[in-house]
Amino acid sequence: MRNDFLSLKEKIFSKEISSNWAVPIVLFGISFIAFGLLIPKLGFYMDDWHFVHYSYTRGVESLNEVLFYDSRPFAGWLYILGFRLMGYKATVWHIADLILRAMTATSFWLLFKTLWKKEGAIGFYIALLFLIYPSFLLQPMSVAYSIHWLGFFLYALSLFLMLVAFQQDGKSVFIVIAIALIAEGVHLFTSEYFSGLELLRPFILWVLISRRKKSMTQKLKVFFLHWLPYLLVLTGYFYWRVILFEGPPRGDRNVPILLYRFLEEPLGASFSLLITALEDASVIFFGSWFQALEPEVFNLSSLFTSFVFVLMISCFFILYTTLNRFVLDNSNGDISKEEKSWRKEGLLLGSIALFSGTLPIWIIDKAISTHTNQMAATRFSLPSMLGAAILLVILIDFFISERKKANLVISVLIALAIGVHLHNAHLYEYSWEKQKNLYHQLVQRIPALEPNTAIVSEAEILLFMGEYPASYAINTLYFPVDDLNKEETPYWFFAGYAGYYDRINLFLEGAPLEKEHLLSSFSGNSNDNLTISFEPEKGQCLWVLRPEDTDLRLISERERIASLNSSVDRILIENEKTPLLPPEIFGEESPQNWCSYYQKADLAQQRGEWDEIILLWEEAQKADKSPANGFEYMPFIEGFAHQNNWIEVKKLTRQSNKTSKGMSPILCSRLEAIEETTLASVERENILIELRDYLKCE
Repeated sequence: MRNDFLSLKEKIFSKEISSNWAVPIVLFGISFIAFGLLIPKLGFYMDDWHFVHYSYTRGVESLNEVLFYDSRPFAGWLYILGFRLMGYKATVWHIADLILRAMTATSFWLLFKTLWKKEGAIGFYIALLFLIYPSFLLQPMSVAYSIHWLGFFLYALSLFLMLVAFQQDGKSVFIVIAIALIAEGVHLFTSEYFSGLELLRPFILWVLISRRKKSMTQKLKVFFLHWLPYLLVLTGYFYWRVILFEGPPRGDRNVPILLYRFLEEPLGASFSLLITALEDASVIFFGSWFQALEPEVFNLSSLFTSFVFVLMISCFFILYTTLNRFVLDNSNGDISKEEKSWRKEGLLLGSIALFSGTLPIWIIDKAISTHTNQMAATRFSLPSMLGAAILLVILIDFFISERKKANLVISVLIALAIGVHLHNAHLYEYSWEKQKNLYHQLVQRIPALEPNTAIVSEAEILLFMGEYPASYAINTLYFPVDDLNKEETPYWFFAGYAGYYDRINLFLEGAPLEKEHLLSSFSGNSNDNLTISFEPEKGQCLWVLRPEDTDLRLISERERIASLNSSVDRILIENEKTPLLPPEIFGEESPQNWCSYYQKADLAQQRGEWDEIILLWEEAQKADKSPANGFEYMPFIEGFAHQNNWIEVKKLTRQSNKTSKGMSPILCSRLEAIEETTLASVERENILIELRDYLKCE
């Protein structure tokens, strides 16, 4: 009895059993370090916003139609289920993506551990590098890429179950195959992203079958027998996607252009595909790691970069120790040549995965290397990360025969990649803070706005956003579900003056501003716009520009010209209620900083509520809040002038001029306007003369 107990204890705590537990723990731990530490400070970005907007304003069922217009008609179920289970808390979506990513890596570990049983370290290495591979930089777009990580997980699970079924006998094998086929079908019909990787499946089967001592005829028979069910699912998908699928009215964004080109000029299309494949493979395999060695990764000038550097060093030592504990060989680190047969198999599988992963992108005539937005193009590398990880492990294993040294290299690469992802997430953190800053100020300055109003700026003002995401966010702020006009979207954000950047005169004369995206349709005119400037990096609040701001030297010349067309009268100032940011999306926090006082004062100035402006200034002084930009004194200068407090007008005018260079022209023009709208007095005349001399007004 005692001997049986000791034998069981030895099995439980054996190195093999404990490593089976350790690998998933390590994978999830690294996922948390690289992608989870900053989750509480991350929000929604870019393509996240159309899912958030439509589900929040039109109900989650509308996402079926949204995904149809996005050329993924069977993907609606995922987002509908996601919003019903997780709501609009960005943190929950980020956690879900983190878990899916770690589960995908764990599934690939199980796959390669099963495929190469004698090479236990190899599967672990591949899973580690795949998990943290630094080519895909859109992980913080949690809603948009939840469909991708679910698809990748289902693909990995399907491959693993296929191997399990191949090695099993009995009735249970049909259950395993059924689950594998369901996983394959769901990932294919939900998203096209991993359809190219299905080409890897038959080669994995062939690797297993080729090891058997049978004739070629027998091998081929067994091969087609096992691959046939998966081939039928894949064929059904392509038949539906290429033949049956009728795209949305505005066009299918995933038209297989390359396939049509092959029919017209096969040689030219083949050569073009070859060049594209080599360029993209180079970007994924080599280019992705260059950013891991950029100077900012090792710049210790800030608290955050210092923290990341220390974390990278700590992760290196912990991972190196862990790898030495679980993946050392019995031969004191030397690996015999007989155990290297997996390399040929790995080279085949890695190459196929690297190139086939990006195949769906090439088919629709897109590429990583030629994409205009390299950050956005990193999404194309997602399927190929598997192939890149396999090939990188082969490269390391080929040149480094001693396992401890291989563990060292792997640990260094993982630590560097962790640095890349943390610095990347830090940029997203800043973007979310800037977004919330903008939205809070928007609703304070603009309590309500006439429909068909364009909000324009000289350039993009939010990192990892764009025109349509910002437009969806703005419409979400102002229109809860009961008030949304489903036929026409009331507001739209345009950067670069909606394409009139180099034709500003046409913009001033009154040009149509129209936009269609997914279910949204906007129709406006450049004469019905609000021109804004938002650069908090320069200590600036949101500025809603007006025609009288043409003398403001703190903005560019084009912004000054465009301000002539800014129609602040479209702000419905009679609306007394300031809308609140949806707490389901942004939480309950409502910051009370200097910009809060400024936006309320600027709105009060438009309303002519001079007493309110004075109260706001006094509250700001008590709260020790003051402007970091001279322009933001303007509503308070005018407020004190209309209250005949000329001493304060003099004081604030001087402070404004000292705070920012180039304030004289706008201050001079405002003093002239104040003189025309206030009661004359000896004190007023003396102070205005003194201020004009001080500012050297013409």
